[in-house]
Amino acid sequence: MKRSVLALAALLVFAGSARAMPLEAAIAAAEKNDPSLASARANRDAAFENIAIARARLLPQTSLQSTVQKLQEGVRQDAVAGGSLTSSYLLNAYNNQVSLHQALYHPRDWAGYDIGKLQSEYGNQKLASARSDLWVRTANAWIDVLTAVENQRIYEQTVQITGEAAEQADRRFKAGDGTRDAALEAHAQHELAKSQLAEAEISERSREQTFRILTGLDPADLRNGRLPDYRTLHLAVDDPETLRKAADALNPEILAARAAEQINLKRAEQAHADRLPTVDFVASKSWAQNDTVFTINQHYTVLGAGVQVNIPLYDGGGLSATQRQAELSAVASREDLRAQQAKLDTQLESDWAGAQASLERARSAQLLWQAAIEQKKAVEMGLKSGLRTWGDVAQADILIARRASDFLNYAAGVLHAQARLLSTLPVTENIWEPWVAQISLLARP
Repeated sequence: MKRSVLALAALLVFAGSARAMPLEAAIAAAEKNDPSLASARANRDAAFENIAIARARLLPQTSLQSTVQKLQEGVRQDAVAGGSLTSSYLLNAYNNQVSLHQALYHPRDWAGYDIGKLQSEYGNQKLASARSDLWVRTANAWIDVLTAVENQRIYEQTVQITGEAAEQADRRFKAGDGTRDAALEAHAQHELAKSQLAEAEISERSREQTFRILTGLDPADLRNGRLPDYRTLHLAVDDPETLRKAADALNPEILAARAAEQINLKRAEQAHADRLPTVDFVASKSWAQNDTVFTINQHYTVLGAGVQVNIPLYDGGGLSATQRQAELSAVASREDLRAQQAKLDTQLESDWAGAQASLERARSAQLLWQAAIEQKKAVEMGLKSGLRTWGDVAQADILIARRASDFLNYAAGVLHAQARLLSTLPVTENIWEPWVAQISLLARP
C-alpha cells in the first residue's frame, strides 16, 4: 500500500517514457490550420493592394482609342434633259487616338497614397493580433490536454488502490477479522473512484477533440507528456510595469487602433483637398481617314499638348458633408484608441493579479495534497491498531486523488495566466518564444 501511495505522489513528476509533442509543433500546425489566421492574412494582403491602387492615380495614364468603319455612300445626279443617275460607293473610315494624362497637382490622391500605406500597416497589425490570439489559444488547448491526461492517470491509480483496499476488506471480512459494513464502505469508495475516472476520461476526450480541431493534429503524443512545473517556468518580464511599457509600445491592437486613427485623420485631410484645384498635363495624337465621294484617301494627323486645370465651384453641399463626416470619424477613432488603451491597462492589471493569485492557489493546493498524503499514513497506522477500516483507507486515497487533481488544475491555471499575459504582445517579440521553448522542454516525460 505504501508503494502505491508513493507511485501516486510521483505522478506529477514522471509520466511515461516517450517524448511529448512540443508546443512549437502544435503552434506551427495551428498556423496552417486556423481559418481566423488565414482570414487575417488574406485581409492583410488585400490591404497592401491599397498602396498600388493609390499610387496608380499618381502615375501616367495612357489610353488608345481606335474606330474602323465601312461606309456606303450614294450619290444621285439629276440630268438636264430629265431623269437622274444614282451611284453607290463603299468607303473606308478610321480614327485612332493615343492620349497621355499625368497628374501634376492632385492633393486628394497624395492623401490617398498615404491612406493606402496606413491601411497596409493596419492589416499588418491585425494579422499580428490574430497570431497572438492563435498562439494563446493553442497554448491553452495544449495545457488543457496535458492536465486532463494527468488527471486521468491520478484517477486510474486511485481506482487501482481503492480496488486493492476493497479486496483487503473482503478478505478480512471472510476471515472474521472485519465487518460487512467496512467491506461495503470500501467497495463504495472504489465505485466512487471509478466514477471519478470516468469523468476524467470524458474530460480528456473533450479536450483532445478541441486540440484536434484547432491544430489538425492527433493529440495521442501528448498522452506521454506531463504538465510543466509552474515553479520553474517564468516569463521574460518579471514586473508588471515592464510588461505594461512593452504592451503600450508593441500591442498589435493598440498599434492597429493608432493606424485607424491616422487613416481617419488622413481622410479628413483628403476631404479638405476636394475643394482644391487639380492640375494635369495632357497630350494626345490623332490620326484618321474619313473618306467621302469627294475626299478619298485623305489622311489627317493632329498633335496636342497642354495643361488642364480643374477648379471645383459648387457640388450641392456634398463636399461639406464629406468633410464633416471625415472629421467626426477621426474623433471617433481617437476615442476608440483611448478605449483600447484603457482595456489593455485593465487586462494587464487583472491578468497580472490573476497570475499571482494562481501561484498562491497552486502553492496552497500543493500543501493540501501533501497533508492528504500524511493523513493517509495516519489512517494506515490506525488500520494496524484496529481503529480504522479499509474503507477509511480507500477514502483517504480518494482524498489524495482529489487534492492532487486540484493541485494540477491550479498549476495549469498559473500557465494559463502566463499565456494571457503574453497575449498582449506580438509573437515576434523575444518574450513569447523563450516561454514556448521552456514549456515544451518541461513537458517532456
